[in-house]
Amino acid sequence: MATRPALYQFPKLFRRLTNQKQKATKHFIDLREKKSHRLESGSVIIQGLKMLRELRDDQFKMRSIVVTAEKEPHSESDIKHPAIDVLRNPDAFPAQSYYVCDVDLTRRILGTASRPNRHEIFGEVELKHHSIPKDVDRMLVFNHVNDPGNLGNLVRTGCALGWNAGLITTGTCDMYNDKTVRASRGMTMRWPHKLVPIPELVDFLKDHNMVPVVADMLRSSASDLWSPNPHAVQPTLGSGLWFWNFKDKPRELPRRPALILSSEHKGVQGLDDELRVSIPMATGVESLNVSVAGSLIMQEYNRLLLEQQ
Repeated sequence: MATRPALYQFPKLFRRLTNQKQKATKHFIDLREKKSHRLESGSVIIQGLKMLRELRDDQFKMRSIVVTAEKEPHSESDIKHPAIDVLRNPDAFPAQSYYVCDVDLTRRILGTASRPNRHEIFGEVELKHHSIPKDVDRMLVFNHVNDPGNLGNLVRTGCALGWNAGLITTGTCDMYNDKTVRASRGMTMRWPHKLVPIPELVDFLKDHNMVPVVADMLRSSASDLWSPNPHAVQPTLGSGLWFWNFKDKPRELPRRPALILSSEHKGVQGLDDELRVSIPMATGVESLNVSVAGSLIMQEYNRLLLEQQ
């Protein structure tokens, strides 16, 4: 009589999750799907070895680590990187709990958009409170940036270009939405930010000695166009940033800008008296994606500030 082949024995530290009705599984799904649950738990689901390793190295606490593996592997060789690395050395990712589940349950937990592989790892990571640094000299303000991919890309670009803090206002999606975290490569977990309602925004910025600068489409009615480039005569392609709507403000480059970005076609509401900045575009192009526009403005603004040092 043939004997059944021996099966790989998972370390006893790892508990098997088998369905979405289990308490831990439901908790993980709710963390991804519900902002209220993330805030109540003070934690978020993070996918991937690289992001988990970086957050661990930044002293974020791991509540749970989950590896993906088939239900009955015959040998260790059936489990691939990165799952096998964690199974062999769980101490590399100190956590309160460890779990293992198959790829179908991983997809249910992480969502199909995450496209997890058959040996995926993910974890529940505690959120940290980040206050706005006192020495911040430029910041981003997000108003009605309601696409998580755009928001994540802007945070990642802001981190790369030295815009090291931000404010979240009306209509902007959650910084810890799974798509936002994924697009930012985990940067939203580290980036100092604060929620400030639009009616309180200008006073908050003035208290921090920051100048509101609203990114907006260049309007033909703008009568006070000004460029920091002394050689620029008209807002033509390649002429850099143009500022307008100065009101009674001096025509000069604000050295402590708070760049206000919005996905709203009609622009930011309630800030009609604040300075505007625009990028000249070719005829027939109505607007740019907020992530693209924000990235271009941040880079060009950095260059202008460097020139004035």
